[in-house]
Amino acid sequence: MGTRNEEVERRFYAGDQDALRWVVETYQNAFYRMGWRFFGRGADAQDFAQDVFVHAFERRERYDPARPLKPWLFTVAANLGREHLRRNKHREISAGDDLPETGVAPEAETQMEGEERRNRVMHLLQQLHPRYQEVLAMRFESGLSLAETAQALRLPLGTVKSRLSRGLEAFHSAYQRQERSGAHE
Repeated sequence: MGTRNEEVERRFYAGDQDALRWVVETYQNAFYRMGWRFFGRGADAQDFAQDVFVHAFERRERYDPARPLKPWLFTVAANLGREHLRRNKHREISAGDDLPETGVAPEAETQMEGEERRNRVMHLLQQLHPRYQEVLAMRFESGLSLAETAQALRLPLGTVKSRLSRGLEAFHSAYQRQERSGAHE
């Protein structure tokens, strides 16, 4: 969402079902991807995305309609993700788990290589500390700016930059170790 839709945001705050529908349609893929990063399963990611909308709508009186809705929604999502991780401890991806849609389907062999790569990346991301997972997911999967990520996580911008840098460094190191060892699981 490039520009704010302040009228829809005000209607969401007021409890309007059409505004909620717009919010769901606008952000469902972002929260699904965030859930995928946290949990690594299609069903769990879908449940997470739905929980985000339910929690946000039930707690909409905490939203300040004078401010953009997007960072507030991601704050709700981040808090919910942390809660789910604390309760369930994230699981490994299994071979039968559905992978999120990535767009146009390539040739079968290329698609299988892509799925294998995504599984490896997901496995490595899930090994990172949750503080790095959430920053990486918000920044790269959900497309939030650094400032929006900081606002959503209620962290100073410098902390977000540091976690992003350290998370990328940890991911890169783990990826390089995996490549050197030839372990592609």
